[in-house]
Amino acid sequence: MKLAVEMAVMEIDGEWNAVAVGEDSSKFHGMLRLNDSGAEIIKLLSEETTPENVHKALCKIHPESNVDEIGHMLADFLNNLLKEGLLAE
Repeated sequence: MKLAVEMAVMEIDGEWNAVAVGEDSSKFHGMLRLNDSGAEIIKLLSEETTPENVHKALCKIHPESNVDEIGHMLADFLNNLLKEGLLAE
């Protein structure tokens, strides 16, 4: 799995944002406003990966967080990306 569009992730005025770049900007005209975890997920999905690998990476980044909560948050985030057509399976 990976993003269906190439996205650039940037921090602007303390907020994380992602926008489609290049030819993909004609496929997705919006901007994603992200928290720190969302930004990390988008970065990880720029290359082929698995949900398990993304989960492991988030658990390493946020060792103070509950593993199950990270899993639920990740599943919700990935489902939202799928609904918006931003995730290729």
